[in-house]
Amino acid sequence: MPIIIRHDKGAHAVATLELVTLECHRQHDITGLDEPKIIVDGITVWNRAMDKGTKKDLRPTSVKFNGRAEVTLEEVSNGKFKQIGGQVTVRESGNPPSVDFKTSGTWYELFFEVS
Repeated sequence: MPIIIRHDKGAHAVATLELVTLECHRQHDITGLDEPKIIVDGITVWNRAMDKGTKKDLRPTSVKFNGRAEVTLEEVSNGKFKQIGGQVTVRESGNPPSVDFKTSGTWYELFFEVS
């Protein structure tokens, strides 16, 4: 997947958000596969089908950014998009190794690195 470059207020992107893996602990759809998609700063950067208990390698998906990047996860069911959990802010430093996207019945964990 190509690198997407984001510029804040005309500044040059100085950090890279590398999406490493997405793990489905509990899927949204009762039958069939989930169709999660990862959105960074309003742009879909990854989407595939996956099942409960699976882990997808997201590399080489990466996004260059300056200051912070906003990450959301949506699941597509019958052509409708549902955001899973809240939006997560990734900064140039001080991030955990992974973030959770959860609702009452759905749980995804996104592993990433920032350089």
